[in-house]
Amino acid sequence: MKNNWKVQINNEGNLVIAGKATQGQNQNLFGVTAFETGLCVYAHQLRPVRILLDKLFPSSTIRTIEAMEEIIREEFCNNRSITTFKQYLEKAQIPYRAYSRVA
Repeated sequence: MKNNWKVQINNEGNLVIAGKATQGQNQNLFGVTAFETGLCVYAHQLRPVRILLDKLFPSSTIRTIEAMEEIIREEFCNNRSITTFKQYLEKAQIPYRAYSRVA
């Protein structure tokens, strides 16, 4: 699912990272081949996320929501993985909600 991620802070203020994947010719038990997966960090946890990103990437300046979205997209969606981002969140004890569902 590399380069197929959508990173945004929605109207409620939650950070949502979502992506869709297909299993090609494979189907699950119900005949579905496409799945959506992602994670959500709730709005009241965005300050700790910003602090975490500042520690991880001290040379970048994160002063806006768009800058936060962009650094997550560049560093974790394009260059690394969402799993790595989850590990950083867990290490910093920042709660998040992961999900996987049929698209």
